[in-house]
Amino acid sequence: MIRATLLVLACALSACTHSTTTVTSPEPGKGKPTAPVDVAAKVSNASAKVTVTFKRAVTDASVSVRGVDGLVVSGEATRVANAAFGAGESTTFEVAFERPAGPAALAVSVSGTFDGAKRARVASIAIGEGPGAPTPGEVLTTDDGDTVKVLPAGP
Repeated sequence: MIRATLLVLACALSACTHSTTTVTSPEPGKGKPTAPVDVAAKVSNASAKVTVTFKRAVTDASVSVRGVDGLVVSGEATRVANAAFGAGESTTFEVAFERPAGPAALAVSVSGTFDGAKRARVASIAIGEGPGAPTPGEVLTTDDGDTVKVLPAGP
């Protein structure tokens, strides 16, 4: 009985120190056409394993990463350059980072030539939890039902 209790306790402690969360960036809504890719990441305390899946064949593909809201990314920003992938193919890479005290994000930029047209997409992967810094402005709903935030003009 004691052995089973210790095993359960060890597993629980291990989960606390090595927990990962899988995050998928949502599809963009209305607007101009974007690169047909899916971006997902398994996020842990100090890194994220990012997977970019190409829905269509691409040439001249580039993938880069950067930290947002205080997230400091280690290593080169460009993770894939001048590559070609077939429809359904993926690329996966590890991104090491230092977290800030509050919430932050990892921006993953994907660009390339899909069906003869240059397309790009930036996906945001949430890192950390908690309230972010409040931004000034007024939230309104348009006649089309979209929610927008009207920001004040600069100083």
